[in-house]
Amino acid sequence: MKKILLTLAASATVFSAFAADGTFLASNIVNGVREYIFDTDGTKLAVANGAVQFVFNGAVVGAGTYNFLQPGTFSAGTISIPGQAGNTVQITVDVWDKTSGATFDTASQTLQQTVSITLGGAGVPAATAAPLTGFTGGTLAPEPSTIALAALGLGGLLFISRRK
Repeated sequence: MKKILLTLAASATVFSAFAADGTFLASNIVNGVREYIFDTDGTKLAVANGAVQFVFNGAVVGAGTYNFLQPGTFSAGTISIPGQAGNTVQITVDVWDKTSGATFDTASQTLQQTVSITLGGAGVPAATAAPLTGFTGGTLAPEPSTIALAALGLGGLLFISRRK
């Protein structure tokens, strides 16, 4: 019985080694074209303020910083996803302004977009990365509750002005 279990465990280890990792290039600079992220005031998100993370199946698979040369752009290098070589997957890109919160979940100024990418393969030589395409950039939006409070305040002002 021990020999059978040992054989099964060894087989599982060998076959799991063949499940190649998929890779992608986590950047919004694709083939020299920059897709900028803008802050709420219309300026490119400052290098010191921007943060980005990449989510696959609900788990953060990588994080990066803003490109030190170009405001509004990010680069996290090549990110690997276990067992997904050659597959087309959905990656969620979370961008936030660190001055409005330490994490994506706590920040009040966020941008989230899901992109579909075909992952590169892994192995020797080094894996070929699939570029992060289809990311349109955009403007960081304030948290919805902030917008709701502003609308409520404007509504109150209109109500008071109509009463007079």
